[in-house]
Amino acid sequence: MQVLIIGGYGTFGFRIAERLSEESGLNLILAGRHLDKAEAACSRLSGSAKFTPLELDRNSLTLNFKPDLIVDASGPFQAYTGSPVLDYCIAHGIHYADLSDDGSFVNALLTHEQSAKAAGIVAVSGLSTCPVLSAVGLREIETRIGPATEVMIGIAPSPKAELGRNVVAAVTLYAGQKTVPVRRGGLDVNVAGLTEIRNAVICVPGGIPLPRLPFAVADAPDVIVLGESFPALSDIWTGAGTRPVWLHRLLIVLARGVAKGLGPNLSRFADIFHWSRSLFRFGEHRGGMIVSGSHELGAASWHLVAEGDHGPYVPTLPVVALIRQFLHGTALKPGAYSGDQLVGLESLAPEFAQLNISYGLQYDGAKLPVYVAVLGNAYTRLAPPVQDLHRTDMGRRFTGRCTVTRGRNPLSQIVANLVGFPKSAENMPVTVTVTPDEAGETWVRDFDGQTFQSHHSLGTGRWARHVTEKFGPIAIHMAILENQAKLRIETRGWSIFGVPLPKCLKPGGHVYETQDDQGRFVFHVDLIAPVFGRLCKYEGWLSPVPNDPELTNS
Repeated sequence: MQVLIIGGYGTFGFRIAERLSEESGLNLILAGRHLDKAEAACSRLSGSAKFTPLELDRNSLTLNFKPDLIVDASGPFQAYTGSPVLDYCIAHGIHYADLSDDGSFVNALLTHEQSAKAAGIVAVSGLSTCPVLSAVGLREIETRIGPATEVMIGIAPSPKAELGRNVVAAVTLYAGQKTVPVRRGGLDVNVAGLTEIRNAVICVPGGIPLPRLPFAVADAPDVIVLGESFPALSDIWTGAGTRPVWLHRLLIVLARGVAKGLGPNLSRFADIFHWSRSLFRFGEHRGGMIVSGSHELGAASWHLVAEGDHGPYVPTLPVVALIRQFLHGTALKPGAYSGDQLVGLESLAPEFAQLNISYGLQYDGAKLPVYVAVLGNAYTRLAPPVQDLHRTDMGRRFTGRCTVTRGRNPLSQIVANLVGFPKSAENMPVTVTVTPDEAGETWVRDFDGQTFQSHHSLGTGRWARHVTEKFGPIAIHMAILENQAKLRIETRGWSIFGVPLPKCLKPGGHVYETQDDQGRFVFHVDLIAPVFGRLCKYEGWLSPVPNDPELTNS
């Protein structure tokens, strides 16, 4: 199979070729206006596929051969008023695909349904994060809550990901100047790009959350495409949350000025924004996506996180999945399609599995116990006794045995006494009582008569998708992780009387829950703080107290 990739040496085109490099039945032609760049890109690739460089201008497309498929990965599609590539494909009977994330461009392609059928070709637009993964997430959400009436989609690239200049140019092109479509109350309206904000935290169930980000309304095909595929939707909103946050907020402020006629078109400053983002590449090398859906009776959200350099692959994977369908003989009827109509999670899951990309569903609208709520569908992957311990709807009591080891540092002894940690002892009896309330759960731990308690609740604001544990005025903000059926806890921040404290001094340690060979719940809590050293370590097992009369009567 011969596939011509226009923009084949660019940010996305090259990654498409890279993902398909082991397909022995492929001849991948990397095309662009600069032959030397195409040749350099081909020289960097290896594998079973064949790689061929080609000098080509998409606006004056003329070929002396007929590929099976042409992929337009050039962009920015927001700057295009038509598609000479699609016209060429229809005229010559060549299958067509693009990575457009522009609603108008995708909508224009869909009007070529009859022309594509007459030419006997499959023409697919919008094979990108939006709308393909938007639809994937929404379908997953609807398995939980049924047809959603509202959806918010947010995309957050890693601050260290290399965004091509074309991507930045596309953003500045419509910032405050060009209107982008949203749906409100069943009506499609246009708002100035980047002038509206919604805040959200991306967190794959059982994983470490991304920082809370402001997402600014952005151009995407979702209103057009999702409105057709999900007719119950009355509200559709898509936004982007880039980092560093200060630069993103500056762009939002400038976009609002442009929208009010108080500033110049920002596209002339695309190079400056591209340079600034490249210069200030701080923060964790992680990016992601959230699709949040709801109706009047429930809500859920689908999250995806890509680690490290794997984030820029995400927009390319729908094209990769489609090419594999062609290559492996999947029968596709001629016509014009949006990407979500041909590529679903069943096609993308194998692609995600080969990269450091995770995804999952959070249960946002139900009244659930704290740890069940924060873990989403990762909760079902925990060991059975760990799941059981956190089913605390009506209150639970557990008894068992444990060993306690205090730290030796005099400072750690002072802190341990203030919190109420037990004294060091071996094989002592322990009782844990969990009592739910409107705000969360109170945990009382009784170590052979020595008790201390804390309150656990779902984090809010910047600590959304975390659990906040309070010991009096001290609050510890924890990421709740699932790893090979274990529940692990990682401290991400702390405060006193609501005032954030330095992260470099935050307490941490090795904390996990699992099961032992006898099928009992096992806990391991080793609390360590900088300067202070070990505060307290306690480890042991617990079993539930059946039909506890004290809890039942309460």
